[in-house]
Amino acid sequence: MCLRDYTDEPLVGERRWGFFIFNLVLLCLGAALMAMRVSAGGWTVGSVVLLSLFVVLLAPVVYGFTLAVTGWWLLRQGGDPLRINHTLPPEVPTDPLPPTAIVMPICNEDVNRIFQGLRVMYQSLSATGQGNAFDFFILSDSTDLNLWIAEEKAWFELCQQVGGFGRIFYRKRRRPLHHKSGNIADFCRRWGTTYRYAIVLDADSVMTGATCVRLASLMEANPRAGIIQTNPKLALGRSLFQRINQFAAQVYGPLFAAGANFWQLDNANYYGHNAIVRLKPFITYCALPELPKSGALGTRVLSHDTVEAAFMRRAGYEVWSAYDLAGSYEEAPPHLLASLQRDRRWCHGNLQHLWFLFAPGLTTPSRLNILIGLLAYLSSPLWVLFLVLSPLLFTTGMATARGGLLFAYVMSLLLAPKLLGAQRLLSATPPLKIIRRRLTILRDVSRRLTILRDVIAETIYSVILAPILMLFYTQFVWASFFGGEAAWGRQKRTDDLGPSWSDLAAAHLGHTVLAVTTGALVAWLAPAMLPWLLLVLLGPLVAMPFSRLLASNLLASASRHAGWFMVPEETCPPWELQQVLKPFASSASRFPPLLELTEDFGLLQAVLDPGLNAIHVTLLHERSHVPVRTREYLADLANRLLRDGPQALTPLEKRTLLWDTQAVLSAHRQLWRSPVPHVHGWWQAAFRIYNGNTQLTTKP
Repeated sequence: MCLRDYTDEPLVGERRWGFFIFNLVLLCLGAALMAMRVSAGGWTVGSVVLLSLFVVLLAPVVYGFTLAVTGWWLLRQGGDPLRINHTLPPEVPTDPLPPTAIVMPICNEDVNRIFQGLRVMYQSLSATGQGNAFDFFILSDSTDLNLWIAEEKAWFELCQQVGGFGRIFYRKRRRPLHHKSGNIADFCRRWGTTYRYAIVLDADSVMTGATCVRLASLMEANPRAGIIQTNPKLALGRSLFQRINQFAAQVYGPLFAAGANFWQLDNANYYGHNAIVRLKPFITYCALPELPKSGALGTRVLSHDTVEAAFMRRAGYEVWSAYDLAGSYEEAPPHLLASLQRDRRWCHGNLQHLWFLFAPGLTTPSRLNILIGLLAYLSSPLWVLFLVLSPLLFTTGMATARGGLLFAYVMSLLLAPKLLGAQRLLSATPPLKIIRRRLTILRDVSRRLTILRDVIAETIYSVILAPILMLFYTQFVWASFFGGEAAWGRQKRTDDLGPSWSDLAAAHLGHTVLAVTTGALVAWLAPAMLPWLLLVLLGPLVAMPFSRLLASNLLASASRHAGWFMVPEETCPPWELQQVLKPFASSASRFPPLLELTEDFGLLQAVLDPGLNAIHVTLLHERSHVPVRTREYLADLANRLLRDGPQALTPLEKRTLLWDTQAVLSAHRQLWRSPVPHVHGWWQAAFRIYNGNTQLTTKP
């Protein structure tokens, strides 16, 4: 059946009704078991509250179970026939594709990683024969002046290396308004009418050229598609935290993605990266409104992607998940604290979606996507409340009826996705076909035991991690409503050393003390409850050493050597991932990384080096009219910079100087024309090094 005809089929309604009726049946069964337990001592206000909380909390668990079972069943059948990737044959198209932009918003990122990834993608696209249809845009909001100049230098060198002038563009925004969504909006205003599609990336995204071509081809084949979201795989993990998450995503992720597509269909979600958008309707219908300023969840939407998908669907365009499309990758945060930093922002952004839950015109699946995103964080404080009230089960006689059956039911729902993922992995690779049959059996048994070992280890990891996340998410929800703004900040993507013990204590010690206190009180007041509560208390009790071990690159290397948590991207990585790990081939710098030059290294290069000065002023937008007083102020900044050194200027003054074409050119010319004694010693030292032509590479 063609996707363009599927909306006329009653099958879609049957799918969604069947999916959610199955959810409802499982939810009612759990509610009945809980009702028998809490009503053992008679119905009270406390028992009703406990039952109500349990039903709300069980709903996401049931939903996850249903997704996994549905996805497992579909994948066993060879895939869902109603999927966007099924609308085209697997062959690479030979017809020219329409103009497509590949946009990467960045903010204070690792320059080497960014531009190496872009070079790999550019070369991978060129190898497909369709590279001329794609242009690259690096959209910088970096506030670090050193990184700003390093980005400009890397852009120029990338264009030189791959012949990308006129195909690879760099733009630095003067005012980074509204973070990533504002950066994308700025691109749409300036270049949106030039391109039919845009592939949106994150700073850690990698996509193969074949995948980019496939996405554009799918858009061409499905003119009502407004957004097609890939299901990016986690890759390039160096810490134990990253490697375990990679393994979990590899084993369980396909089940959930296939199950979600079963009921979402053209109402899929959008992650904001590793996806392609149709620019004309995106510009017309997906502009984000300003939220009411009253309350903690006002002003600007942080998590823009879900809202943009809902708006695109409201406009009549489809949003699809190409969950079975390979060649799309991203990286996980290096450790738990870095992941929590990101989750803090995601939590605040998802809670802002409360403003849109009942917005007019949204489709029911779009509202459900918003609700699911809300419950991902709101369920944590509800779990805390449930645990606070749960002693009622042990002090009022409620624990006497069918407690074991309820526990077994809930654990079955939680563990079933892991078992189904393991079963799929076990059946994915047939035994080795070699002559010696006994060796074949031994290798097959060893492989199966390895998979089971890894799944069990990941399950233990999840049991420890879940209550840690519950406490943090509860804090995040509280802070979003009552505790102030969620900072955007620089996202930590690599950390070879990991968090210090002081960082871990600051993050986890309060939760550990809370767990010890809670355990002592429960042992005193309701000792029968303690064995059940240990599953929740274990995570906070061991949070500090647990978080420290997860951040270890050494343990990750040892686990990889021992064959733990292996994924195909490690055992047989695609060419693109192999190349991304290599350093960006930047030209040697004339400046060594001397301590006294490091703080203002970007300013030094932009003013002193003729080549970088030319690159910098070329990328600036020269203002047609500058008031006389402003010009005098800029000239004074340049004079002070040369006479008194960079330390004489504030960060704002340095930024102001670097943003003006004439000021940077004037400072450059004045510096080269001035006698050595007339400039500050800082510049004299820089000149000595520059003229000495020391061939050392400086990494920004």
